[in-house]
Amino acid sequence: MRHVFRYPVAEPPAAGRELDLSPEDSHHLARVVRRRPGDPVEVIGPDGRLWPATVVRTGPVAAVRVEPGAPRAPRAAPVALRMGLAEWGRLDTAVEKAVELGVAEVGLFTSERVRRVPDADAWERRRARLERVALAAARQCGRAPLAGVTGLVPLTELLDGIPAGEGYLIDPRGDAPLTTAIADGAPAGRVELVVGPDAGFSDGEVARARAAGLRVCRLGDAILRAETAAIAAVTVAVAAGWAG
Repeated sequence: MRHVFRYPVAEPPAAGRELDLSPEDSHHLARVVRRRPGDPVEVIGPDGRLWPATVVRTGPVAAVRVEPGAPRAPRAAPVALRMGLAEWGRLDTAVEKAVELGVAEVGLFTSERVRRVPDADAWERRRARLERVALAAARQCGRAPLAGVTGLVPLTELLDGIPAGEGYLIDPRGDAPLTTAIADGAPAGRVELVVGPDAGFSDGEVARARAAGLRVCRLGDAILRAETAAIAAVTVAVAAGWAG
């Protein structure tokens, strides 16, 4: 069976409508995977639904025609991941897997134990890379692309912006397992997961999170790497939300 490639489009698809692809996706379609007019593809609409389509033009701006048929709609989980700065390769992994699992938002923050904070130009380059990682993951799993990767904000500002009852800070000093804490809360509601940098949170940061109304939760007895903790927490939260 031939693999069907997926491309996000900015305009709402409708049967019979022709839509242009972005310059990057036009290049990918024509030069990388070498699709030709008549080949089947899928387009991801702004709402995340997948539509069957056919290539009608390959460049320099490629175009596809949306075909009749009921669109598929992978569910997006009401889960946001907030991560402290870690090694860039680990952040790439965390963002990729979080998008595949269905998170709605990803944001990064600075905190006391972050070793190096990039300047504005360096962060913009890294943010753009993370958005490319997120887009590739969305295309692979057929979900709507993230609106963008947000940051960098101080942890204190992040904590102040999380509504009461929605925040869960992941730390080995947690009062309860994340599975229990989410089950005791409202799985059908929004969940904000806050995962620290490689060195974790300070005692003062954990205390501030509690004072701000976040539940401090653990993922088990082991000390996990930042990206492992993020993926595990997202898995728990997404599963709880869908089960609810």
